[in-house]
Amino acid sequence: MKMAIEKAQKVGVGIVSMRNASHIGFLGYYTDQAAKQGMLGITFTNTEPAMSATGGAEPVLGTNPICIGLPTKTEPMVVDMATSIVARGKIIEYERNSKPIPKGWALDKDGLATEDPTAALAGSLLPIAGPKGYCLAFAFDILTGALAGASVGNDVKGTVRPEKVCTKGDLFIAINPQMFNGSEDFVNRVEHLAEQVKSSKKAPGVTRILLPGDPELMTREKRLQEGIPINEKLWQQLTERK
Repeated sequence: MKMAIEKAQKVGVGIVSMRNASHIGFLGYYTDQAAKQGMLGITFTNTEPAMSATGGAEPVLGTNPICIGLPTKTEPMVVDMATSIVARGKIIEYERNSKPIPKGWALDKDGLATEDPTAALAGSLLPIAGPKGYCLAFAFDILTGALAGASVGNDVKGTVRPEKVCTKGDLFIAINPQMFNGSEDFVNRVEHLAEQVKSSKKAPGVTRILLPGDPELMTREKRLQEGIPINEKLWQQLTERK
């Protein structure tokens, strides 16, 4: 992302693809780097298969997330999401807590809908918005794996289970608004749209309309004040001696 930002400072847009890197962690870390310098930051990655294609009954695509960081007058606004209905990590958390997952999240290994997190992890996640999410995941696999000369689909290894080599690909994009209609104008338009959204009519029972990234900012403030809760099983896994 640093390289992408340097390119964008010179010519307006910087795009860098990468292979042979380890697990990328959370994508917002990278888009924040661009947004805090007044640029749009976009990051894609692909993952080991965890999601079935629409009509399929086995994992063939990763959750292949995208993150877009937008500069504002305060904290960056962040759109960070997987192309599956839910991130795989959330199902793992349900399994740790011995809780059923919501309907519509996943299929078991036979392609049947399941609320059992263990069966879901052995089966496949479902894409967001049905065929639309499936098509996005397919496209993101190409933008990350194929473009970088890394692996795609079933050939991606090392993002979920430890492997000697992590074979996924990444794509980092930085866009410099100054080279388009000016940075100040851009940020003003971001803020203008944000205000339109926040002040729009609320549905019954809703007290506040959240902007992209607001839930994470609220959680961060809460964690800074109250600490970070950790599941007992996860704590044991983190602290056990090998």
